[in-house]
Amino acid sequence: MMATGNVGAVIKDLKTRIGGIATALVSRDGLVLYADVPAGVYTETFAIMCATILGAAATANTELNRSPPERIVIEGNDSKTIIVGSGKKALLVAVVDQSADLPKVMAEVVKVAELLKAN
Repeated sequence: MMATGNVGAVIKDLKTRIGGIATALVSRDGLVLYADVPAGVYTETFAIMCATILGAAATANTELNRSPPERIVIEGNDSKTIIVGSGKKALLVAVVDQSADLPKVMAEVVKVAELLKAN
């Protein structure tokens, strides 16, 4: 993985490019590695819930003898949350407005997840 300062710059740049509400790199066990979220957001809670969502989906797929999900997209009335694996140890999370172009946002998020990939 790149140096911490560079991770912050990459996460902030992603947020700007996609018109994001929030972006974060979190460990698969829910620790905040880096987050650029609005003031007042409990980043620890945000991170653990994102990791839990992906973990629950992986468990559900395993029960069906299917491979774990590569990404999760949560669509709400006012936003979309994208959770993508970034290597074996991390997840990249991006939250955008509901009106965002999902394929375009997804392409950017996947590109950054690959760049930040932890071994």
